[in-house]
Amino acid sequence: MIVFVVLIIAALATAAWLTVEPSLIRRRRRRLMGAPTPAQWHQWIATHVPLVKYLPPELLERVLALTRIFVNDKRFVGCNGLTVTDEMRVVIGFQASLLVVNRPGVPIDAFYDELESILVYPAAFLVEETQHLGHGLVTTGRRALSGQAWEARRMILSWDDIEHRPPASNVVLHEFAHYLDMENDSMDGAPVLQNALAYARWSQAFWEEYRRLHEDLQAGLPTLLDPYAATQPAEFFAVVTEVFFERPAPLLLEHPGVYNELKGYYRLDPAAWPGVAPLHPSTLTGLDPAN
Repeated sequence: MIVFVVLIIAALATAAWLTVEPSLIRRRRRRLMGAPTPAQWHQWIATHVPLVKYLPPELLERVLALTRIFVNDKRFVGCNGLTVTDEMRVVIGFQASLLVVNRPGVPIDAFYDELESILVYPAAFLVEETQHLGHGLVTTGRRALSGQAWEARRMILSWDDIEHRPPASNVVLHEFAHYLDMENDSMDGAPVLQNALAYARWSQAFWEEYRRLHEDLQAGLPTLLDPYAATQPAEFFAVVTEVFFERPAPLLLEHPGVYNELKGYYRLDPAAWPGVAPLHPSTLTGLDPAN
């Protein structure tokens, strides 16, 4: 009898906590949305996220508000001797927040809620890989990565690749795009969309450009997109997300179908931001990374 009563009390306590916890989270997030942004944040973001100079002021303020919630909610873990600083947290959180700044329900709901921790390495890290080549042949080896998001609960990033990234490359946007891709329990290049019509439109635009990228690479033609985008549809989505924010005008010019699908999904139009001027095809070389 005593055991039964204890179990009942435990069950009631659990139910009560599950009811109260979401309310506490919502209250804390609303409080953080209204809190001031530390002055140092602006310098950190300007140094590591050049595209910030193009954000309209009202959009910037909302991204900063989401960043305050992100760095408060998420656990950052330094690996291989790295000490994670507030600067690292802010730079990562700001870019992750930009991807969902106009998403319905954010920040109360759907704000990377499954993500529990971000592991930050000082530089590229090695992962063990197994490849099945067919006919019973299997190869194993190690590959250096700058980021990895192979499960919703944990993400891995290289700070060196954030701090010293090549132009138009952005490992944070890339890996958080993978997180969004996985929200429907599969990483296949198609994130959660509104309805069947939206999926059909997305599939047509993305598969057409995915095949075109393969053809251009096979023909030895120069491409706006990194060849890594051709490895699989999930990587195509992550790479075009990078380019959508880092070089929006060229993406709109060369891949308008993909650009417009991303514009609808992210509810943002970077090519129209002040200072990001429309481009003529003859100007596609020697670009500022955000143009």
